[in-house]
Amino acid sequence: MSLKGKLIAQIEMKCAGDLLHEHFKSNPHQTATMSPDRVTNFTLHDGQLGKTNSVISWKYILGGKERHAKQVFHIDDAEKSITYNFIEGDMNELYNSMTLTLTLKNNWITWTIMYEKLNENIPEPLDFMEFIIGLTKDIATHHVGK
Repeated sequence: MSLKGKLIAQIEMKCAGDLLHEHFKSNPHQTATMSPDRVTNFTLHDGQLGKTNSVISWKYILGGKERHAKQVFHIDDAEKSITYNFIEGDMNELYNSMTLTLTLKNNWITWTIMYEKLNENIPEPLDFMEFIIGLTKDIATHHVGK
């Protein structure tokens, strides 16, 4: 049984897709106000919002519990993608490695989770993908009509 895996979800946005890319790139600190049932805190630890190799952390609700993730992110404006590498937090207790990539094409947003489980008893991060989809819909709802 392979310990490495990949999950992909695509969502068609009713708002301009560029708004979501810009949100996650430059305004992630506003996420908790747009999705307070999912995200409780955002912190910039190193670098600058909108700049590659900045270090950020989130507190979020997953499975009824507050969780924590610290990430380094890479921005590719030409491809309209942002990749988050998990460096600390709850996911690092289950997975040797995890990256979350947001890619935007027109009004389609694609989330890709690539991971390597610590062992075969660890589940795929399906609950985290559901969380990401719900978060995306919350943010898109905030931007509808813009």
